[in-house]
Amino acid sequence: MVYARNMKKMFNELMRGGDISTARVITRFILGFGLIAAILFGTAGTFNWPEAWTYIIVQFTYSLRMTLWLKKHDPALLKSRMRVLNPSMQQRDKLFALLFTLLFIPFLLLPGLDAIRFGWSDMPLAIEIIGFAGVSWALWLILRVMQENSFASPIVEIQRERNHQVIDSGPYAYVRHPMYTGFITMNICLPLALGSLWTLPFGILLSSIFLIRIRFEEKTLQDELQGYSDYCQRVRFRLLPGVW
Repeated sequence: MVYARNMKKMFNELMRGGDISTARVITRFILGFGLIAAILFGTAGTFNWPEAWTYIIVQFTYSLRMTLWLKKHDPALLKSRMRVLNPSMQQRDKLFALLFTLLFIPFLLLPGLDAIRFGWSDMPLAIEIIGFAGVSWALWLILRVMQENSFASPIVEIQRERNHQVIDSGPYAYVRHPMYTGFITMNICLPLALGSLWTLPFGILLSSIFLIRIRFEEKTLQDELQGYSDYCQRVRFRLLPGVW
């Protein structure tokens, strides 16, 4: 009974936030990457899947580097990013999270079924290499965003208690939402890297909800964050310079 209560307490702390201890970070890594590996290799029905191993290693390397950097230089942002249940989450953020989850489930389940178990797709090696190049670039861009923007909360909010300011340096000097650029690139390139054409439509759908999210996020920032409207005049493009 005591063990069960302790496990429940630890789970609640992992979900809500709390102090960012090394043990807690390690636990989240084990749970997160363990789940990803279980889904990918479970649906594939084999561990003999070089593309999946490559992805896990690349993702783990970037995630570990980002987490260690944040733990040392910006623990407040790390705490915010690790919190799954946020009491200040608005209804539209909850809807976004629901839609994202519903689309992300097949996004993870399909590659193993498609590329390995049933072999529906026959992806050329050159396309897989391009996919991995895109995945690596996306992860690098997300890392740079985290290093540059201490206010990169997973929900749309103005962090007045932390003196929220407009960030216009680093990737933000070129586009207004570089993190979403990274996420969308990942959504499109990961199916290619894993060799699954059937997963690509779900990657496109995942990307589309980020495009919708940008609209109401920018309205909130323009209405409530001082200087953001001027920033929009200086940096005209949201996701891709010269395009949109």
